[in-house]
Amino acid sequence: MKLVFAILLLMYTVALHAEPGTVVLRSGGIIEAESVQVSEQSLRVVANNRESILGWHEVAEVQGAAHGVTAAYLPIAETAWRGLNRLERGDRVAAEPSLESAFQEVGRGVGPTAAAVAEGLLECRIARGALALSVEPFLYVVLNDTEGEMSEGFDSKLRLCVDLPPIWGSQAGLSAMVADISMDEFTAWQGDKRTYQLAQLYATAAIHEISGRAPVPNFQPTDEGVRLIFEMVVSRVGSSEEREESRNQLFTRLDQDIPDWQRAWIHAAVGHSLLLEQDDRSSRLGIVQLMYVPAIYDDSQPYLAGVCLSRAALQLESMGRRDAALMVARTFKQDYDRHDAGDIPGMKQLMQGDQVDPQEGRPDQEGV
Repeated sequence: MKLVFAILLLMYTVALHAEPGTVVLRSGGIIEAESVQVSEQSLRVVANNRESILGWHEVAEVQGAAHGVTAAYLPIAETAWRGLNRLERGDRVAAEPSLESAFQEVGRGVGPTAAAVAEGLLECRIARGALALSVEPFLYVVLNDTEGEMSEGFDSKLRLCVDLPPIWGSQAGLSAMVADISMDEFTAWQGDKRTYQLAQLYATAAIHEISGRAPVPNFQPTDEGVRLIFEMVVSRVGSSEEREESRNQLFTRLDQDIPDWQRAWIHAAVGHSLLLEQDDRSSRLGIVQLMYVPAIYDDSQPYLAGVCLSRAALQLESMGRRDAALMVARTFKQDYDRHDAGDIPGMKQLMQGDQVDPQEGRPDQEGV
């Protein structure tokens, strides 16, 4: 509360005047500024009649008259820089706590500091397979994408994070994610239509994963990236007719020249969609679509490959094809032992193999 009060007070003071000062950058550079103005997200510096907008993570110190109006921001500037610096050195494990702290303070906003912190936190969470926790920082990266210059890990054409499909291995973290991104009717994203639509779609996909049902979003996608997510989500949450139409739209994309990550997403979405139908033929076709992902796209989409293997194993088990289910489960255990899809109900039993009685859910007497 003290920090919030100090920031509000400083914002009022800065609105009245700016101060000169010496700005010391993290890069080692020094700016002798005639004017320094501060906001929660940035430092506006005027030197030699040229204006620069700096994120707080770029600022090491401010000396001179401007020091007073910047002092309250420097602790969080230090935290943000520390996390980003560790990330730049490749130490994601050490970087994430600092970036998490900075995200809580200044990451949920629009500006250079929020953009850098959200992007860094997204990278850390994606790397450790925390995809549910990755959605909120992803949305803030998109919200700050004012010039269409997406970072590494994003597709430049569709402007999507290529490692964050609206498909998850388990329900862990999904309820909290939905609560965070949909707070007050998605208020945080209403300043940008594209981000608003993506937030609705990811929340809808998560709600369906949790409850098995969710309303179809009622809007026209703003661009091709949102349209891809829209088709994937509707292929699971829509009516039978809507699911079939979305699958056809997704299949049409496969005839185009698209990158492997999109092909993996489409096979996964179509496979999950087909498993929702009530006939054996659809189930068999769904399993084939799911198995495309680990068979062909394992290197580029390892998380999604693990999700698809687990779902295929469970579907085979439900169809009475236990030998095939056990074979797929063994592959999953060998290649994705730490994947969260192993926590799906029934998957642990399959991974234990013939030692488990599928009817009773306990060790067979012969295996004791």
